[in-house]
Amino acid sequence: MRGDHAALIAATDTPAPLLYRLGVLEAEAGHGDAALSLMEAARRRAPTDATLLVNLAQLRSTLGDPNGALDLLRSLPVTVQAHPAVARLIGDAETETGSFDRAAEAYGRALAGGATDPALHVNAGTALRRLGRWREAAYHLRSALVGGPNIEATAALSALYLDLEQPAEAIELLHEGLSRSPGSVTLLRQLALAARVDGDGGTARRAARAAVMLAPDDASAAALVAEQAENRASLDDASLWAGRALAIDPRSLAGCRVRLRVDRRLNRNEAALERGQVLLAGEIKPGRRYPLLFECAQTLEAMGRARDAFAAFAEAKAAQLIAATTRRDPARAYAQITALTDLYRRGLPSVPETGPTDDGPIPLFLVGFPRSGTTLLDQVLDAHPAITVVEERPLVPGLIARLREAGIEYPAGLPNLDPDRRAELRAWYRRTMARHAPNPSSGYVVDKMPLNLVHVGFIRQIFPEARFLLALRHPCDVVLSCFMQNFQLNDWMAAFATVEGAADLYRAVFELWETYVSRFDPPRVTVRYEDLVDDLEGQARRVLAFLDLPWHDGMLQFHEHARDRGVLSTPSAGQVTQPIYRTALARWRRYDFAMAPVAESLAEEIRRYGYAEEPA
Repeated sequence: MRGDHAALIAATDTPAPLLYRLGVLEAEAGHGDAALSLMEAARRRAPTDATLLVNLAQLRSTLGDPNGALDLLRSLPVTVQAHPAVARLIGDAETETGSFDRAAEAYGRALAGGATDPALHVNAGTALRRLGRWREAAYHLRSALVGGPNIEATAALSALYLDLEQPAEAIELLHEGLSRSPGSVTLLRQLALAARVDGDGGTARRAARAAVMLAPDDASAAALVAEQAENRASLDDASLWAGRALAIDPRSLAGCRVRLRVDRRLNRNEAALERGQVLLAGEIKPGRRYPLLFECAQTLEAMGRARDAFAAFAEAKAAQLIAATTRRDPARAYAQITALTDLYRRGLPSVPETGPTDDGPIPLFLVGFPRSGTTLLDQVLDAHPAITVVEERPLVPGLIARLREAGIEYPAGLPNLDPDRRAELRAWYRRTMARHAPNPSSGYVVDKMPLNLVHVGFIRQIFPEARFLLALRHPCDVVLSCFMQNFQLNDWMAAFATVEGAADLYRAVFELWETYVSRFDPPRVTVRYEDLVDDLEGQARRVLAFLDLPWHDGMLQFHEHARDRGVLSTPSAGQVTQPIYRTALARWRRYDFAMAPVAESLAEEIRRYGYAEEPA
């Protein structure tokens, strides 16, 4: 601070307006610390001056102190807080602190007070989206687009579509936005993300590369290219682009994560761990902290440090729950499982004996509990020229959403589905699947979504001829792997916060599966992950016999096929671009200190699925 400012602040007779005006000038010149000292001195002389307090709060927010800003703004009279400009400041500060409910209320006050700035609608919509209040969020984001093109609103609304598992709508919106703003790096980055979710690797790569070309100094664009390269096992490219992202912004979270993964895949575990721990030693917001904790935990697992890894995964899971912006409640998932189990045990609903034979191929569903080897099996199958696998697209959830839109509760309304409703749902599924697999090479298109296992009864109502591939793996390995995975949180994945929670969900899901088996014995073939790893060709031939298809040698080179498929959208993408490996077999036994009680609780499932006699 200049000496004359210090003297003015020290002098008791310096009037507050002078100090305030000097503070404004320093702020405009970019001298934040000097501006803060002057304005704080002015506040001591005029502690109730509303204009001074508002501008000081804005300065504090600019300097990264949203809590300090809120203290000042909350001290203002309610009538002042209701002013649109002040309410917006409050909303912005609440957003910075992660208090999205209070942020949404503040933005609502600003809009109710007559504010018309589209950016205010964007901010309100973003806060409401973080709260899971989808309908209200969509209203505000669409309102921001009424007055004309708006890049921020387009990007935020497309993100909302992705939250709602509607990638096609997100991509259409982004293409429309890019037709008006073709040079928007923000929209190109969002298109790359949406295309990756939609399984369109070509579009994802082109959009990411275009973003880098337009903004070579944008760390997030470079990191996105790095993530795609690592996903395809192009480790040299991944390392190059991650390095570029980190050179632009040494604290790029995505760049750091790719670098850590590349180091781990190249067995540079010590370097990966050191890099991650250095980053974690700094001050990091919860939303940025937990992904790094997961990467460090995975590195400790790769180093064989089981106890340290388990503790690190537990810390990562806890941090993820803290960072969650909306409450995820496994009780809602259990309620659906319980309702379905009760329904089918009572003999409801009836399952049609046959379906139409001229509207497409026999539906084939690859199901199982998450982390049971479904991705490995789908890559092996997709390498066959007569099989097309559609990976983890929300087609069955889309059917359920259409029921709810029609006012039909799921699953309570299933016994009352009439033939016309089933036909409408069947046609929608066929149309939507055709978009994901527009030119299937055969009559077999596989819908791979593990937890469609829960909805097998509903699937049979719509497709009585449906067939199923069930992926199994030792229940303890499944539970441990779910605990170790950085899943995007929802009501189901929140159960994986502990190994006990994962085991409880496993038991409930397979109790429902056994209910389906006893009720209508769905046509199926079961493939155990351990058997697939031990005898890839033998297990693949079993599946092909079930499908009445001939052998194809390319199935043994599934990892090369996986690299050529483009962007893989599953947590196992990094593994299936490698040849078969055995390091994940019986992993749970290395964690016996934590998994022994889980093994006891899953004793029935372990016995039922043939794992009881396996040696330690």
